Amino acid sequence: MTEQEDAANRYDQRNIDTMELVWGRGYMSPGGDAEVARIVSGLELRNQRVLDLGCGVGGASAALARDHGARLVGVDIDSGVLKQAQVLVDEAGVSDSVNLRHIEPGPLPFDEESFDVVYLNAVSCHFEDLVGLFSDIRRVLCDGGHLRGSDWFKRADNDAFHNYDRLLRDHGLNFWFVARETFSDALHKAGFESVAFVDRTAAVEEIASDGMQRTETELRERLLAQLGDSGYAAFVDWTRYRMDSLKGGGMEYGHFHARRGIPRNP
Repeated sequence: MTEQEDAANRYDQRNIDTMELVWGRGYMSPGGDAEVARIVSGLELRNQRVLDLGCGVGGASAALARDHGARLVGVDIDSGVLKQAQVLVDEAGVSDSVNLRHIEPGPLPFDEESFDVVYLNAVSCHFEDLVGLFSDIRRVLCDGGHLRGSDWFKRADNDAFHNYDRLLRDHGLNFWFVARETFSDALHKAGFESVAFVDRTAAVEEIASDGMQRTETELRERLLAQLGDSGYAAFVDWTRYRMDSLKGGGMEYGHFHARRGIPRNP
C-alpha cells in the first residue's frame, strides 16, 4: 500500500462511530463475533500465534482471544483506531493475550514463520497488488499455517457494482474489488495451497437489510444527532448502495481459506 492509498483509506471518527452503532461495538462491517467464529471454524486456536491484519477497532481481536484462546498480535496503519481497540481488549479481559501494534504501509514488520494463523477481514480489497500482499502474508506464516478471512468480491460488471464502487470513490476511499477467480489466482501465485471459498452473500445481504431497516427506524434519531441531516443522508445512501450491490448481483461476500504448505521430504 502506498502512502497515498494509506491516506485515502483512513476512516474519520464519525464514520467509525456510525458503523459501530449499526454493526456492533468493535466492528465496521456486518457479522460481529458470530461471523468471526464462522471464519475460523475448524481451527484449534488455543495458544496459537495469530496475526489480525488490519484489526481496526478490535472486535475480531478481542473475540479471537476471548472465545478461541488465541495469542494474538493485532496491527493497523491507523493509530487512532488502535486506541479504541485497546479499550475493547482491556474490557474483554484479554489484554495479556493481545498485543496491538501500529505499523506503517509496506512489508509486514515480522520475521519469517512468526505466526500459525493470519486473519484478515475486509482488508485485501484495499490492496491493488494482491500477489504482493499474499506473498508477504505467506512469508510470516509457519509451514502448514493457515490464512483465514473474509472480503467483498466483484460478481458482475453491471450497474449495481459500478454505482457502489463510484460512491466509495466519491467519498475518497480506494477499493480494488476483484472476482473470486482473480483472488484465488493471486493466492496460488503467492504460493498458497488448499484455497477454498465459502459464499456468505445471502447471509450478509440479510444482515445488511436489517441494518438498513434499523438505520431508517430505531437508529434514525441517534444517527441524525450524530451526523446531521446531510451526513445521515450520505450514510443511508452508502448502506443502500451496498445492499443494492448484493441484491443486484454486482457484489458478493464470502470467507476464504488458504494454507502454507508443508515442505515434502526429499
